[in-house]
Amino acid sequence: MTWSTLSIVNEKSISNIETYVDGNGVDRLHDAVLAGTHPDGWLPTWDGASYAANTSHHRALDGWFLQHFPSRRDDVLLDIGCGSGDFTAVVAELVADGEVVGAEPQASLLDHARAVMRPNQRFEQVSAQQLDTVFPRDSFDAVFSRAVFQWIPGQDYPGIFSTVRQLIKPGGWFRLECGGAGNIKAILPLLAEVSLRHAGPPPPWTFLDPGTILDMLQAAGFVLVSPQADGMAGYVNSVAQRRPFTREELIGWMRSQCFQGFEIDMPPGNHAAYRAEVEDRIDELQRRDGTYDLTYVRIDALVYRPA
Repeated sequence: MTWSTLSIVNEKSISNIETYVDGNGVDRLHDAVLAGTHPDGWLPTWDGASYAANTSHHRALDGWFLQHFPSRRDDVLLDIGCGSGDFTAVVAELVADGEVVGAEPQASLLDHARAVMRPNQRFEQVSAQQLDTVFPRDSFDAVFSRAVFQWIPGQDYPGIFSTVRQLIKPGGWFRLECGGAGNIKAILPLLAEVSLRHAGPPPPWTFLDPGTILDMLQAAGFVLVSPQADGMAGYVNSVAQRRPFTREELIGWMRSQCFQGFEIDMPPGNHAAYRAEVEDRIDELQRRDGTYDLTYVRIDALVYRPA
């Protein structure tokens, strides 16, 4: 493996960072963020209480997500990667005569979710890649997932999408929201630079474009036209959002749902120094208007299983 220097332009400055380049000259920073390749079983460790305390930037957009959420009061729904369960509880109110099942591989997150669960909720400790080992075919009227798939290796998307289609009853729907191409790009150079200096990996996320996601979903058997006469039209979009963060909130976000993805492939003895250096340089991420807001770019999709 060799090294190269990549010029990164952001709002405040132009700086040079070192980034992995493989033997064919392919930029590993760019490749890792787009392809999201990881070994089987790759899973950063999360803390339920810390994560739950730093999800306000997601909760502020619950209404936006639910604008295209064709649930019925008696639906049985699956939430893939339910996390600490706060949004799962919101959906449970919409299906008061039905049920919402949360699937989540992290024990700490499930502990928090169960502590705030409603009577029509239950949870299973299972990863997105193993859903078919827990749930039979045609188990759910619909399936949804928010802010999860960017943490799943891109190589696993086709298999997961096929499983999701099998779990949905004929005529049901799949609602997906996750990080897409261009997500949080202003902070990636700093995170990557410091990680590489501490023997860590490039950014761990999968950020794909909507065309690639659409092709994968259609290959798995989903369609964009609702089988229901009064159903919503399907779509796979890319949506840019400016999410507000204070300096303290940005640090909280990094501690609760960012650093873990780098530290899983970083020598344990380097974790503290890695965090300290990023936090010491946090002011490099301040915008010209004085805020620490982040530009999120989201995959926003609604597709159907044919009747």
